[in-house]
Amino acid sequence: MASQVTVFVENKPGRIARITRILGNNNINIRAITISDMGEYGLINILTNDPDSASDVLSKEGFSVSRKYVIGVIMKDRPGGLADIAEYLNKSTINISNAYGFILKEGDKAVLILEVDDFDRAEEVIRKGGFHTLTEGELHNI
Repeated sequence: MASQVTVFVENKPGRIARITRILGNNNINIRAITISDMGEYGLINILTNDPDSASDVLSKEGFSVSRKYVIGVIMKDRPGGLADIAEYLNKSTINISNAYGFILKEGDKAVLILEVDDFDRAEEVIRKGGFHTLTEGELHNI
């Protein structure tokens, strides 16, 4: 299963620079990143080519790190593409707790990264719906 690294940090200047430099210095490539402001603190979700190493090096540098399983879904880069997947999951009462995306080729393909409340069932529902899910290797090396 694919995973992202989630870092809980103080919301202070330089935190993103330090985290991304640590990853870069350890030859860890960031595939996608989101930053959520929660007042004095924040959450940084990072999709990398090597989540095991990313988690290890950031932990060793004193950061509070956790791993979360994610599903990568290939979708059409068009208005309503996300709605199609969200509605399909909703019909199966699967909750999306976090999501972010990026395009691979404008007007063609995009990738949606999902955290859900029932990972195994969500992956099965998504595939049955005709959507393509990325393997762990595909997602981490995209």
